[in-house]
Amino acid sequence: MKPLLVLAAFPMVLMGWASCSHSGTGHAALPDPRAVDKSVPEYKNPFHPSTYAHFVARKDYRKTYDVYKDDTLLNRQPKKSRKIFVCLDEQRGQYLVDGLVAMDFPLSSGVKAYPTKTGDYAVISKKEDHASNLYGKMYDAEGKCINYNAESTDPIPEGGRFDGSPMPYWQRLTNAGLGLHVGKVRRHPVSHGCVRLPRNVAEILYRQTSIGTPVTIQKTPLPVPEAQKIPPAQQQESGGRKP
Repeated sequence: MKPLLVLAAFPMVLMGWASCSHSGTGHAALPDPRAVDKSVPEYKNPFHPSTYAHFVARKDYRKTYDVYKDDTLLNRQPKKSRKIFVCLDEQRGQYLVDGLVAMDFPLSSGVKAYPTKTGDYAVISKKEDHASNLYGKMYDAEGKCINYNAESTDPIPEGGRFDGSPMPYWQRLTNAGLGLHVGKVRRHPVSHGCVRLPRNVAEILYRQTSIGTPVTIQKTPLPVPEAQKIPPAQQQESGGRKP
């Protein structure tokens, strides 16, 4: 009955969908979850709740702190390919397993004065318990914090010290200090250039990746994979393959 209800609500989309194969080739492309008009009061998410497309098409997607996880993909063994993608415009990231989104998560990149540089990178080192050697707090001889946003090059008072900011689950991308790590995440840029992640996300990524895992940072978002717009049950019914 559910396909019939969806069909009634979205005839133009599903007429093309139902008449073609869902195997990944030859079927009409489903709508872009980011392009649907969410501004209308009567907006209804056009995708099945079991799909990643439904998560992206949520009205609050660009504001939410929620994390999307596909445990089947996260637990897949072996993983033929793994990749982290960072979108600066949306301040969200995706972890891809074999070309499909296994996680979608909020993040915070660098502020205007310390921008996160776009480009294609790879994880070059990892450290679970890491501290910054560039930014942190400055303390006087009595142990009182006198600068909560200090740089390691700032003068250290006599008897005082500089403590680098903690960066748990650190994954280094460049020798110039760019990396992924746990930090306070807002729905806008707040960092000194690194990519800050929620702790639960950073820990999963740290366990899933290895030296050499590619990381792409760019302004625009990734397209939602066509396979993740279609519920697995409907893929089987139409003769398509599950991702």
